[in-house]
Amino acid sequence: MLFLSFALGVLVALVVFFWWRSYPADFQNWFAVAALVICPPFILSYAIGATPDSAFAIVLGVATIIFANGCLYAGVAAGMYAIFTVVRKKKA
Repeated sequence: MLFLSFALGVLVALVVFFWWRSYPADFQNWFAVAALVICPPFILSYAIGATPDSAFAIVLGVATIIFANGCLYAGVAAGMYAIFTVVRKKKA
């Protein structure tokens, strides 16, 4: 379950990243808000900027966004599982 949540987080971050790199003009309006809702670590893209100083900066920033979003989704799934098990034990 956690692996699937982590993989979903990574997939969402990759989709947002490739969309941002392909259509940067779209992220000047409500698409940026939507991207931040489904991928909160995407806020780091504003720190990186549209034209980073080096390729290392873009690789480091993107890897951080992708890994952080995967961990965020896995953490949410773990929290939901913990709540579910506590509620289920109380009913039994």
